Amino acid sequence: MEIKNAIVIIGFVTLFFAYIRMNENSYLGNNYHLNEINIKDREFTLINTEIPLSHMIKLNEKFLICSGLNSPQIYITKEYLSNYINNGGIFLYNINNKNLENIELENYPSKLPFHPQGLSLYNIDSETYYLYVINHSIDTDNPRKNEERIEKFLLKIKMETISLEYKNTFSLSQNYFGTVKSIAAINHDIIYFTTQSYFSLPCYYTQDNEYNFLKYLNNAKFFIYEWMNILFQKFDLKKTFLYSYDWEKGEINIIANSEGISNRGLAYDRKNSLLYMVRPYEKDIKIFEISRNIPSNALLIKTIKTIYNIENIFYDEDNNKIYAGIYGSINELKNLEAQYKNEENFDLVLTFGGFEEFDIKNNYEISDIILFKNELKGISSAIKVKNDIFFSSQYQKGLLIFSKK
Repeated sequence: MEIKNAIVIIGFVTLFFAYIRMNENSYLGNNYHLNEINIKDREFTLINTEIPLSHMIKLNEKFLICSGLNSPQIYITKEYLSNYINNGGIFLYNINNKNLENIELENYPSKLPFHPQGLSLYNIDSETYYLYVINHSIDTDNPRKNEERIEKFLLKIKMETISLEYKNTFSLSQNYFGTVKSIAAINHDIIYFTTQSYFSLPCYYTQDNEYNFLKYLNNAKFFIYEWMNILFQKFDLKKTFLYSYDWEKGEINIIANSEGISNRGLAYDRKNSLLYMVRPYEKDIKIFEISRNIPSNALLIKTIKTIYNIENIFYDEDNNKIYAGIYGSINELKNLEAQYKNEENFDLVLTFGGFEEFDIKNNYEISDIILFKNELKGISSAIKVKNDIFFSSQYQKGLLIFSKK
């Protein structure tokens, strides 16, 4: 009788989750209308990369800095549960000679995993910066040490050479593992970060196949993790936030009025003390004013709507504009994830990507939109430099460049 009851309960649970999956379209909807703008006078160039470039920022008119992360193996296939995942890296793209190189991490602990995602720069002078990096530190040899980290590097520019020296780390608890999405440095001590998920990625405890119970337990954890996140999105439960962290005091604060379904990209306008935060599900950007006296405090002052779903944003102080990477609809991303392991089906998935530009001096008017199909799937970042627009993806290898003919 107990077995029959268990089967009935499992059946009802399965039907309930299937219902939610079937109705995701009714919730998320076809939330964009495709207009291909400014495509005909441009040409595409795809630069091959070793791994997907999850995030991208502009150092200056000559260089882009990119984080290389095997994010599909972490977020989609969950290979870190049973397989070793090669470390990612910080890549430097030279805009003039179109060269992409992996920057050596000087003094970085050799045994410490490095899986970087969000990036932020704080300039000390024209040749010296602090680079802050989100690191989903997956320790395959000792999974109990899996943790979410924010690494601090000293970046120096000498002529055409860039060096990165590891300085120190801010470690979050395992409750944040896999959830921290984007970061913004306010000064050398104060940083802000967003979380994209209320539930952390589960940590596994053994690779030994003899421990079948732990193996099944972790599979159950992932089942709960994935479906609970879907439920939160389905029912519009805003349980992700914007946080500030004081590096010197070691204090974390949740910023008021920052809740979202899945908060994403951050960008900081240092001159005007304005912090921009993306909420893709709500299709908006929240603007916070950072307190000049207490920079770990922020006040929501405005919310602007976006036309498309945005992942990351970049504030360009030279042009006083915000650049955003468009990834089409959330449903397309889920379809892309579902087909990731099947290379043939992955190539057939139709996705839209693009670029959205906000002109701040004209009250955040959308001053440029570029949309394209399938040239690069799962756009995560987009940055304009002169007449070129650069795109990176968290799912597909490559750096896509749009150039005026």
